[in-house]
Amino acid sequence: MTSELELAFAKLMNPRMSAGLLVLYSLLGDLKGSPVEPREVRKVVDTQVDKRRVSKQSITNAARRLEEANIIDRTENKYRVNYGYLISVLLNTILEMTHRIDDLEDEIIALKSPER
Repeated sequence: MTSELELAFAKLMNPRMSAGLLVLYSLLGDLKGSPVEPREVRKVVDTQVDKRRVSKQSITNAARRLEEANIIDRTENKYRVNYGYLISVLLNTILEMTHRIDDLEDEIIALKSPER
């Protein structure tokens, strides 16, 4: 299983895969979580911060910022996670970090080379 995942990731790293990534991102776009009422979100947030109550305004402001980043939708007075967008952001970040690591490894090899 691991080798299959490594192969899939290697294919995603291929520079010719840019159109494939766009297809993947477009397919992920509709993947959304279940609608959750703000009061339910607040209950969970309150339990996460050791029973310290977080104001409705703080949660609304945070939700607005997440919506501006396209990470959640706020419709019909409910919140929904944009899983597809979040997965796309994470995948893109991992691919970019992998490219940077590869570049750094090449630089390190060049610096260690005795021909320098």
